[in-house]
This record gives sequence, structure tokens and C-alpha cells, in this order.
Amino acid sequence: MKARSIPITVTFRHIAPTDALRAHAQKKLGNLTSMVPGATDVHVVLSASPPHHHRQLAEITIHGRNHVLTAREETNDMYAAIDAAVSKLESQVRTLKGKIVEAPRRNSNHQRRSGSSPTS
Repeated sequence: MKARSIPITVTFRHIAPTDALRAHAQKKLGNLTSMVPGATDVHVVLSASPPHHHRQLAEITIHGRNHVLTAREETNDMYAAIDAAVSKLESQVRTLKGKIVEAPRRNSNHQRRSGSSPTS
């Protein structure tokens, strides 16, 4: 199966855009987006609180065909904020994939328990 490339957009607010931060976010999300079923694009917003710039915020949104996954993390270090937000998204992806795999099973069990059998 061929891995498809999902566009990752990185936006900087109240901080200077750096290639190192952009590369770090794209590297962390590169593997994660391949695991998301039906992912169409990813938007990363990196910002700092305007008065003192001591709080760094990373907000990541993954858009899919039937779902949107969002994670937001705020720390003193931008790299740590990105890592923590990606960690939250990994948990959401595991939950989403479990629901997608379990949904057909739930429907088939429900039909079997309804009492109507195809041979009756």
C-alpha cells in the first residue's frame, strides 16, 4: 500500500517563524497522519502569549472525511508543547481506529440478537 502525502500547514502567531520548529512539527506529525483513516489535511498553530511570550501554545487539528481530531497544549517550551499535543492526538487516533473497527461488529451483533433469523 502506497503511503500518501497529507499536507501539513504550520502557522506562527506572535513568534518568529523558524524552519526548525516547522520541521519538528512536520516530523512528529508525518508518522501520525499516516495512521489516521481518511485524513485530508493537518493544521498546526504555534503561538506565544502576547504580553510576555513565556507561555508557548501548540494547537494541532487533523481533518478527516468524517471526523476532526484536535489537541492543544501549553508549556514554557514550544518543542515540549508540540510533543505533548502529538501525544494527545496519538491517543485520539487509537480511540478512533477502535471505534471504526468495532462499528461493523456492533451492528452485526445487534442484528443477530434481534430475534429474527434468516432461516425462520
